[in-house]
Amino acid sequence: MNNKANSRTLVVAAHPDDEILGCGGTIAKLASRGEEIAVLFVAEGESARFRCDQLESAFVKQKIEERNSNAVKALGAVGVRSANVTFLNFPCCRLDQIPIIEVTKKIEETIGFFNPSCIFCNAANDTNIDHRVVFNATLAAARPLKSPSLRSIYCFEVLSSTEWNTTRPFRPTHFECITNFIDQKIEAMRIYGQELMDFPHSRSEQGIKALASYRGMQVGVKAAEGFELIRRLNL
Repeated sequence: MNNKANSRTLVVAAHPDDEILGCGGTIAKLASRGEEIAVLFVAEGESARFRCDQLESAFVKQKIEERNSNAVKALGAVGVRSANVTFLNFPCCRLDQIPIIEVTKKIEETIGFFNPSCIFCNAANDTNIDHRVVFNATLAAARPLKSPSLRSIYCFEVLSSTEWNTTRPFRPTHFECITNFIDQKIEAMRIYGQELMDFPHSRSEQGIKALASYRGMQVGVKAAEGFELIRRLNL
């Protein structure tokens, strides 16, 4: 990972809250160093909870707007400017019903505009279909000749999705110490309100801290976030 102050990180997340769960501590860490960070949300995170005949209702649209507003606030809590947060609002848990070229093109546009040196995105083997689509679309959008500024791509794990695929477990190969940023990550997640569950749900404060402690123990620090390295270029 490029730790230079002028490096640029793009987080491509399927839903609002994936970014905090997956790399909120790392975002806060990089932002504290002066790194420019942008976040692209591909799908909204609410409509999957409603029937198809409710999707166009004012109530569902309000829930989507509220979650998006919370995302901007949560990202502000870890140092991301609101101007760098984009919502595509594709339908939640229905990305497999959209031609992947449409998703890829939107991600490609953001890469071309922001010129990131590093990308974080959802993991390939998550149980959530949107997470898998975002992974595949990001890899297509970030092909080398279309993104010459890009030096590295990492996948993050999302509690209550990644760990539930017990046949293809997440295998981190890169770790970021977030000992000084775990509290900031928790505070940001609290802004999402009902998305933070009660223990023993993995998407709880205890679950987030337990995972950070476990990843930290793997590399000898108090708290860490683990990532799968997909591609890295050293010049």
